Amino acid sequence: MQTPDLRVDELRIRPWHLDDADAMVRACQDPVRHRWSPELPWPYGREHAEGFIREHDGLHLAVFDEHDLVGSVALHSINEDAGTAEIGYWSAPWARGRRVTERAGRALLRWAFEEGLARIDWKARIGNHASRLTALRLGFTIIGTRPGDKKCPAQWVGALTETGLTPPGTDVASSVRRTARAFYAGHPVLEAGPVTLRKPEEKDILSVTQAFNDPEVVRWFAPPQPYHESHGRRYVTVRVNEWWDSGAEAVFAIVDHLDAYTGSIDLRVSDNDPAVGEVGYFVAPWARGRGYAVAATRAISRWGFEELGLQRIELRWEAGNELSGKVAAGAGFTTEGSLRQALKINGTRRDCWVASRLREEAV
Repeated sequence: MQTPDLRVDELRIRPWHLDDADAMVRACQDPVRHRWSPELPWPYGREHAEGFIREHDGLHLAVFDEHDLVGSVALHSINEDAGTAEIGYWSAPWARGRRVTERAGRALLRWAFEEGLARIDWKARIGNHASRLTALRLGFTIIGTRPGDKKCPAQWVGALTETGLTPPGTDVASSVRRTARAFYAGHPVLEAGPVTLRKPEEKDILSVTQAFNDPEVVRWFAPPQPYHESHGRRYVTVRVNEWWDSGAEAVFAIVDHLDAYTGSIDLRVSDNDPAVGEVGYFVAPWARGRGYAVAATRAISRWGFEELGLQRIELRWEAGNELSGKVAAGAGFTTEGSLRQALKINGTRRDCWVASRLREEAV
C-alpha cells in the first residue's frame, strides 16, 4: 500500500518527517497518552521521536492543522492478502475537543477501504472511554473484550467494514457520551444527607466482609458463603475498579459522618438501553433503621440523571422483601408491578417487584 497524503477540513494527514520530531516530543509529554500507552518511553526525548519516525512499523501518519501537530492516525498489522488491518490514533492535548482523531480516522478508513481492505479492527484498554467514543462515532461495532494478562491489560475490541463507516458529523446518543465522560473522569464523592457515597477503600474490607456474611444480605443477595476477607479484598480492590472502568456499573460505599462503612450501593447501566439504569443496595446490620438506604438511593439516582444522562432508573427486589419496597417508595420510586421469576440468584429463579423513577421526576 502506498502512503497517503490526505486532507479533511483544516487537517492535513501525511507521513511523518524528521522535522516533526520536536512537535512529537512536545505531544508525548502528555500524561494522558502515557496513561493509555504505558509502553511509551518516559521521559520522552528527541531521540525517541527520531527513532520512531525512522523505524516505525505499519502506516503511521501525522495530523497537522494550519499551525501545529494535533495528533496521529495509523494502520497496524496490515494484511493485504486477508484485507485486514488495525487502526490506532491519538490527539495532542491542545487539540482535544475538536474531534481530530475522528475526522482524521474517517479519512484514513475511507482511503483504506478504497485501497481494498475489507475489515479494520480497533482495540483500546478498558477504561479509555475517549478512544471508545471515537470508535463508536466512526461506526465500529464493539464485539467484546479481551481479558488481560501480565503483559497486556484487558481491552475492548471492535471491528468495522466499509458499509459501517459513518458519514462526517455522526454522533452517539447523549446518554452514551455522558456516561463515557463520567466514568472516564473518575469516582466522585456524593453527599447524601446523613451519609456520603464514595469509592470503597481498603480500610472498608473487614466491614464489607462482615456485611456479606450477615444472614439478611445472604438471604437476598446470595454472596459466596462463607464470605472470606479475600472475597472482600477482591471486591474492593479489583471488581469495583473493573466495573467502573468498563462503564457498566458504579459502586459506592455508604459511609457515615465518621467515614465508617455502613453498606454498599451501585448503579448499573443497561446493556440493552444506555439510557436506563438499575440501583442495587444493602445496609450493614449495624446501621439499619436510620434512613441510610433511602438517602443513598436518592443521591445515586440524582447522579445517574444529572451526570450519566439516564432517562429511567429501576429498582428490583425479591417478593417478600418488604423493607426494600419501603425504601423504593421513600426514594421517590413508583412501583409498577411484579415480574414472575425475573430474578436469578444462585441458579434459582425468583419473583420480584419493580419500581422506577424517571428523569423528569428527579428533584
